[in-house]
Amino acid sequence: MKGQLEEHVAFIAVVERGSFAHAARALGLAPSQVTKRIQSLEHRLQAQLLSRTTRRVTLTDAGRLLYETVRDVPAIVSEAEDRAKSAVTAAHGRLRVIMPSFFASSGFHHEVIPNYLERYPDVQLDVSIVGEPLEHLNAEFDLLVAGRAPHERFPDTACIHRKLLEFHGAIFTTPAYLARRGAIEHPRDLEKHNCLSYPRRRWYFVDPDSGSALSINTRGNLTSNSNAMIYAALMRHQGVAWSVPYFFDRELEEGRVTTVLDRWIRGAYLEMHFFYPPGRFVPRRTRGFIDALSDYFNRRDAS
Repeated sequence: MKGQLEEHVAFIAVVERGSFAHAARALGLAPSQVTKRIQSLEHRLQAQLLSRTTRRVTLTDAGRLLYETVRDVPAIVSEAEDRAKSAVTAAHGRLRVIMPSFFASSGFHHEVIPNYLERYPDVQLDVSIVGEPLEHLNAEFDLLVAGRAPHERFPDTACIHRKLLEFHGAIFTTPAYLARRGAIEHPRDLEKHNCLSYPRRRWYFVDPDSGSALSINTRGNLTSNSNAMIYAALMRHQGVAWSVPYFFDRELEEGRVTTVLDRWIRGAYLEMHFFYPPGRFVPRRTRGFIDALSDYFNRRDAS
């Protein structure tokens, strides 16, 4: 088996580098060794794989078919070795993460980040908090987290993406604001209210009776990707805000904040997905961060 693998590696090298001499140099072998391996492969397959001239090497039909089948073998072997190595060695290296701004106030930064650093002390964690992660799909990153409403589509990208969780929000305001501006009983009532919003101003709802989707293009005097700004304005009784879970936990318990349109918001949510560069192998440091996020939010949802 080892000999067969060496033959295939030599064949791939010749095809990709265009000559036996260049392939031999890349593999650290003598040209005669590469020639011998190609001849052995052709003899075993009973087929000519390469047409040789003094100037270049070209594939025969049989050679083209074989190359298309085995060209990923070196990468697969290397990946398998990386997987085995990562299973017994500590995670290390740099991890570049891009996350939406509302995650920065959902509690994850108090627990997930410190816990991750304690578990993986050899990882250099680089976290960028941005307003709209999907605008950064062409940036350099190892992991990007972004959300969408269920009926929306993500932009076309070569990146791999997987669903992480469903993020259920709520519509928050203060009793004092409602006393001054009036009750909010239907999503369309929001058109008459001051909506404090993230840059994505279209808020989504689900009719609790029919199950049909409804979206409202909200208006208000504050648009920001800063949770702190929205929090400050809301707590001063200046408006209504769609916000993420856990952000107003204490204020809700104390009665300083209340929610509205609970029946309409219950079926509406954001699908949170994580993106990573194309390739089969996801390093241990990346998988560890994904697991840490999933565990944190799953625990919160279960509590």
